Amino acid sequence: MNNSKRARERQTEIRQILQEREVVSVNEFCAHFGASIATIRNDLAYLEGKGYLQRVKGGAMSCEGKARSTSVAARLNLHKDAKARIAKELVSSEIKPDMTVILDAGSTGYYVAKELARKKIPCTVITTSAKTMMLLAPVEGMTVFTAGGKYDASQDAWHGKGALESVRDMKADLYVLSPDGIADGSCNTSEETENEIKKQFVKMADRIVAAADGSKIGRPGDYIICSEDDVDKLYTEPVRTVVRSIND
Repeated sequence: MNNSKRARERQTEIRQILQEREVVSVNEFCAHFGASIATIRNDLAYLEGKGYLQRVKGGAMSCEGKARSTSVAARLNLHKDAKARIAKELVSSEIKPDMTVILDAGSTGYYVAKELARKKIPCTVITTSAKTMMLLAPVEGMTVFTAGGKYDASQDAWHGKGALESVRDMKADLYVLSPDGIADGSCNTSEETENEIKKQFVKMADRIVAAADGSKIGRPGDYIICSEDDVDKLYTEPVRTVVRSIND
């Protein structure tokens, strides 16, 4: 790996650009720096190895700083394999036929929905996610309730007062919480409206499990959803599948 002064300066600027924007493509970096695709890919590989970014299809996304509420399309492409494995373990361990389950609009929650659809577990799902609704509604034996309220196109989900009011009187056996980060003894998010509905979901469920890939562990956010003490179990994968009690 080229560790020249010029390379270090370019890598520093790449980190700065990624913290200002959601996702930046390799081609955009090439045009910005006047560098080859191979050079930029080497930079991204080096920075990913240091934990500064996550490479996604055609580009990269920052892993630095606070948990950020990026678009759902971008988040669904991050740590896909880890999220799929977390979802598989969680569904196998937690979700039984005829349960009522809450899935929020977090990206890991969508992978849980995909696993539910694959296994065709007959249950009731309450969700704010349009993607989850569209995925599960056609599945035989599945009943889906969606929150109303204001539709947020970037998150492909419903939030706001209307969403809160539509679910306020509902109850659930399980809430699969998909936080932006877990740090300082709390599960957190970076969006106020998203935080409000997730806090409501915490109140509605008899049992709460958190699903978060390793990049979210230790990452702070602007709004606290709940304390770690409110969560019965954390499903995560720093390197390989790990399931542990959050209160151990």
